[in-house]
Amino acid sequence: MALALDGQVALVTGSAGGIGRALVSALGREGACVVGVDVAECDLSSAAAVSELVPSVVKEHGRIDVLVNNAGLARHNAIVDVRDEDVDLMWAVNARAVMLLCRDALRAMSAPGGIGGQIVNVVSTAGLRGGAGESVYCATKFAVRGFTEALVDEARAAGVRVHGVYPAGVATGFWSDATAHGPGVDVASAFLQPEDVAAVVLSALTAPARVHVPEVVVRAVADGDVEGTRRKLEWFRS
Repeated sequence: MALALDGQVALVTGSAGGIGRALVSALGREGACVVGVDVAECDLSSAAAVSELVPSVVKEHGRIDVLVNNAGLARHNAIVDVRDEDVDLMWAVNARAVMLLCRDALRAMSAPGGIGGQIVNVVSTAGLRGGAGESVYCATKFAVRGFTEALVDEARAAGVRVHGVYPAGVATGFWSDATAHGPGVDVASAFLQPEDVAAVVLSALTAPARVHVPEVVVRAVADGDVEGTRRKLEWFRS
């Protein structure tokens, strides 16, 4: 029985841990040749480095079929305490890198002789609703949400499907920065596991060619009250 992504070349950012590592495993099990990149392979805060990434994949493998923009970071703080360099870093990694990689992937997928492809932007529910202590992070995710919505229409004409995945809380090292600013709490107890998000991404990528998933929110059953979770963390009330 043929695997769903057999022979396809997939580029996954933020692959060293958490959701990215789970994505590399999930796509590989379905037959994809997965190129995983993290800070050791590419500085996503550098526009020059980012602009070399997709061309290098195409040069080495001859094609790119799937791009999964998963990398992201946050510097949780009240806006009055946010530093200039934190704003620059979150914008560069969370938003600009996504836009540049989508641009380059779409160019490669729609070039003469191209075979189409799929792009997945792993955004965040922070792109759906703002929250105290993460205003700049939310702003970058709102930007990616709007960009993804526009990209759906631009890519359709080139035969490229674009999916937007919006996970709520996920039990990864991402939360170490958030919990450092407030009393220690077990944020993982009611959160998604990285494999849960990878399963949703894989479901979108292996759906029939007539299907695309422009926006899907993924939340653990126990994390149904996102505002309750925020209050539980109490990052800035200590």
